[in-house]
Amino acid sequence: MEERCDLCIMDDDSNPNDDPAHKLSPKHIFNFMLWEYNKYRKALVKNRHGVELIVTVQQVNGYIYDFSTDDRKGKYTLKITPETLKSHHSQIEFKCTIRNNRKSMNVLIHPGYVLLFKHEYFEWYDPQNNLNNEKYVELTPGSEYSVVVQYQDPECNVSDMKLPLSFTFQTVEPEPHRFSIVRSINISVGTRDEISNDETGPSPFKGQPWPPGIEIMRPTKFSGHQSYYPIPPRYWKALLYGIDCGGYDYQILNELRGSLQPGHVTRENFKRFWHIVLWQEEIAQTISLQHYNMENVTLRHRESENAFALEVPGLAEKRPSVIRTDFIDIKTVGDEHRGYRGVIKSVEDKEVLIENIDKEFTEYWNLNPTIEMSVRFVLSRLSYERMHQGVDQVAANGMVPLLFPNEDLRERTVYERRTLNDADFFNTAILSNPEQRIAVSKILNNTAKPVPYIVFGPPGTGKTVTLVEAILQIMKKTEKKILVCAPANAACDVVAEKLMRYCRKEEMIRLMSHTVDMNNIPPMLLDYSNYDKQSQEFKKVPADELHKYRVVITTLIYVGQYSRKFHPDVIFIDEAAQAPEPEVCSAIGIGDKNTQIVLAGDPKQLGPSVFSKPAKRHGLEFSLLERMMERDLYASGDSNYITMLKKNFRSHETILELPNKLFYGGQLEALSADARDDPLARVNVLERIANVQHRNKKKGSKPSGSALEYFSLISKEQRQGKSPSYFNPKETEMVFKCVQALLMLRFPDGDQNVKEEEIGIITPYVRQVSRIRQYLNNHNIERVEVGTTETFQGREKRIIIISTVRAQKDLLLHDQKYRLGFVKQKKRFNVALTRAKSKLIVIGCAHVLCTDKKWQQYIEFSEELGSFYGSPYHKIIRTDENIEDIMRRLGNVQTTDTQNAHQQ
Repeated sequence: MEERCDLCIMDDDSNPNDDPAHKLSPKHIFNFMLWEYNKYRKALVKNRHGVELIVTVQQVNGYIYDFSTDDRKGKYTLKITPETLKSHHSQIEFKCTIRNNRKSMNVLIHPGYVLLFKHEYFEWYDPQNNLNNEKYVELTPGSEYSVVVQYQDPECNVSDMKLPLSFTFQTVEPEPHRFSIVRSINISVGTRDEISNDETGPSPFKGQPWPPGIEIMRPTKFSGHQSYYPIPPRYWKALLYGIDCGGYDYQILNELRGSLQPGHVTRENFKRFWHIVLWQEEIAQTISLQHYNMENVTLRHRESENAFALEVPGLAEKRPSVIRTDFIDIKTVGDEHRGYRGVIKSVEDKEVLIENIDKEFTEYWNLNPTIEMSVRFVLSRLSYERMHQGVDQVAANGMVPLLFPNEDLRERTVYERRTLNDADFFNTAILSNPEQRIAVSKILNNTAKPVPYIVFGPPGTGKTVTLVEAILQIMKKTEKKILVCAPANAACDVVAEKLMRYCRKEEMIRLMSHTVDMNNIPPMLLDYSNYDKQSQEFKKVPADELHKYRVVITTLIYVGQYSRKFHPDVIFIDEAAQAPEPEVCSAIGIGDKNTQIVLAGDPKQLGPSVFSKPAKRHGLEFSLLERMMERDLYASGDSNYITMLKKNFRSHETILELPNKLFYGGQLEALSADARDDPLARVNVLERIANVQHRNKKKGSKPSGSALEYFSLISKEQRQGKSPSYFNPKETEMVFKCVQALLMLRFPDGDQNVKEEEIGIITPYVRQVSRIRQYLNNHNIERVEVGTTETFQGREKRIIIISTVRAQKDLLLHDQKYRLGFVKQKKRFNVALTRAKSKLIVIGCAHVLCTDKKWQQYIEFSEELGSFYGSPYHKIIRTDENIEDIMRRLGNVQTTDTQNAHQQ
């Protein structure tokens, strides 16, 4: 038992090994019992020693059930619709028959627990009243004995429930021995899954690495970039296996360790530190991309496009994430000598088009068009090159000290030479918002000089509006040239669209890469961009031409190509909390010590996405904005250096209440009149759905009708092969029911009826995104937006429905198997809960979600509001009482046969 401390997860996600007394704690003992039960379960489900256990569903009026058995897993599954269950008086009974198939030996059935944990919907009884009364039952050869397990759900909720059973036996012989046989009964209540279940099969991606030494023929038209910062070959092994490991060159290990001391970025190690951390991340991404290596695929040749088409399952979901101009390597199956590199010409829903492959391959394919190929995707290094370059430029331009400002800057005198009168403002709404007004004035007067100014913009507080006003004021009152950057094209487009109303085409340009998806570009922006109508492509604008514009808008990575060539006076970085620090350096490195820098974002929302665990430990997922805000200069709240926007113009006060308390110290003020007056916020949508029951049992609860609702759904997530992307069919069904109920609502003012485009559905896994989207499309609902948390960052909808997906309901899973993944990440929680204006509906497994304190508060809040629906959760969560009860029941399970143990 002492060796299994990794089974347990602390409530605060700390390491159990840090607590010396942990191994003696009830929590650890409990998890060890669960681990042991699951370890031996494959053997426990087998009939043995002449004893057979059979489970059948009890017939009612000759009804033919959708009942399946999986003897290999000891699993019995009944699928039934809510309507059919109701016609069965909300009750199904299962007969558990024990048969002694021995020829000459009696077997004893031990009395005791049959159900391995209590469940409100399940109970068992012995019609002959023997085992109920703690009596042993003796089975003679050829005889059998039956008990009944009863499932009853008076509300007939959509659900997916599992209950494990256990029977323990003892042989009657000179040397008797004990053994147990276990089974599980699964009840799936709901409509038939309307989505193809092909996704539950094996993953199409084999993840087999290519053998070393294969010669790769370069594309005929090589469109790659020069690599100035490749991973040094001498560092590869150390970075791959981890610099904390030994076993190879200690000189290299000590060199790397010394460069990373003291474990985080400082003024002194800035340049060398970030180069090594970026190499750590690049290796992790390279290995991750190998998971999508494909075997035994075929290509189609599109003569009209002069390209080969490759079908890639999951491509529409960005798995793998590839863009135009990325590379793909191709070789014939079994060839360990030569491969061919092609360039991705375009990315379609299910296929990529590959061009510029060496003509030797084309000739070979023409002779063997059905030949099977091996394919691997090649990581594009462009973004890494730009980040390395940005780090070097920040250092070369003497800007590193500006990113580590001291508190003593507050002692200097700040002069504000430019005043702003009410008539000066372009957006008059800012006049009544003191925080926005202060931020604009301070940015205009560059009060933070020489360090960056920070606009801390919580959800719905008008961060982008504030930046746009500040940009316009600088344009109006100075001659400064302005660069505006953001990590993603969508954020750049939002700023550009707002500035278009006030800027001429000669004043502003929106620079876009040739890899950008034309379908996502607002058509009006094309006239303000570097789009060439004749060639229908985005052309690179020479650096000297950029100086004629007052405002240049582009992404952080794209602007890196203009380093040392383009010199703006002011650099605005929007959504700065989403980008890793080296990516922000791509833009900051464009300037120098005299350049004014403004960072805007919210460190409480989604940060950088990082693959490498060592890179995470070293702070790559910790944005520059977040790091700066922890320094005393900004933590002081001095308005010369930072402004926190506090007036929320998006969400109903009920929706904002919990995130405000958990993340913003209660400082936000809900001011959206539209959300407050929306009749939708006074209707509980879930009670309009058939078979959905109100579960509020707290006295003194508020009247029904709330902007926030919760549906408790007992179900089970699934995944395709070894894919990390989960989906949950039962939650998909409930999401559809919610959408259907919303669209059927009718208000006195018809304009307030719900429209499809007003609904957003957030779920943490791309597989669930695709299934929900397909389910809705099957019912001709096509304008409801479905996406991951990242998709909705910076967005808002009148209605948000959240499908949490993770619902591993089995109380017999130890904590290591009980992790919530994305659901337990506080920044994703904050983003998801703050997108809605008038209605927020969460669908999830309550007894799983309540293992996270934030989700538990959401569930309790919905109870207080009288808007908690669905399955009860208070009786099946892991309370101390339930843990003790499960331990008693597990104590009766003979995990290893005493006969086997004796023989060993």
